[in-house]
Amino acid sequence: MTPMEETGRIIGVDLGLKRIGVSISDETNTLASPLVTLSYRGLEDLAENLTALAIKHGASSFVVGLPKNMDGTLGPSAKRARRFAGLLERYAGMPVFLSDERLTTSQAEKEMIALGKSRRLRKNTIDGAAAALILENYLRARRNRTPQKEG
Repeated sequence: MTPMEETGRIIGVDLGLKRIGVSISDETNTLASPLVTLSYRGLEDLAENLTALAIKHGASSFVVGLPKNMDGTLGPSAKRARRFAGLLERYAGMPVFLSDERLTTSQAEKEMIALGKSRRLRKNTIDGAAAALILENYLRARRNRTPQKEG
């Protein structure tokens, strides 16, 4: 299944070492919103929780942030994200796409500061906001690849 053939909502994942930000697209796969922040308890537990969220919210695929180095190479975090994407795809039986997530957390924090969010609120919501940015970037790139109908 290619990204252009997807139906159903999409779950975005910002895979951290302590917390995992999760976002979800709207029904039209146009907008992304933070959904929940999960505590890290192991990759299999995470795959189980994300699969349950996908079923509950009618999602048909996932986008996992791929934290590339600034030069585009893959470091340990990116390799972990790739391994997790494979595990999630096998566990959920749904497609899992990877999306470059460089600077999404810092971008999310800058946006929250601009909105006047307190440091405490930012700490509690930054992971979900980063997951929403990962998913928004993926949705935008997907729209740009999809041929538009004239008329």
